[in-house]
Amino acid sequence: GTVSAASLSWGRPGPEAADSPLAQSWDVVIGADVTYNRDAWPVLFETIEAARVPCLLSASERRPNELASLQDAMRKAGLAFELVDSPMRNGYGADKVKLFWVRAPQGPTQEGAGKGREGILSVTGV
Repeated sequence: GTVSAASLSWGRPGPEAADSPLAQSWDVVIGADVTYNRDAWPVLFETIEAARVPCLLSASERRPNELASLQDAMRKAGLAFELVDSPMRNGYGADKVKLFWVRAPQGPTQEGAGKGREGILSVTGV
């Protein structure tokens, strides 16, 4: 398989966004260090919904109850996810980092999903 990365503007792309990475098919979207700004969560959730593929997000507990708040916000946004412990064995990564496997949103699948380009779309913080 291949791994590809692309720069992605967050949010639901408009019709003029034919060159958006979300116009291509991907197997999974990975986001690392993208949950620290609570004000950006709604736009992050829109991006996940627009991708129409599973997403793996890493998130850390920088402030008290941050991960619980993120889980609540994701549920309210209608995102189905599984919380997974960090694979790190010690230190900050083991204690404070969690992984969120977000299932592909229900509804019409992304045109061409699972066909054509295979790869991983990597998302970074705004």
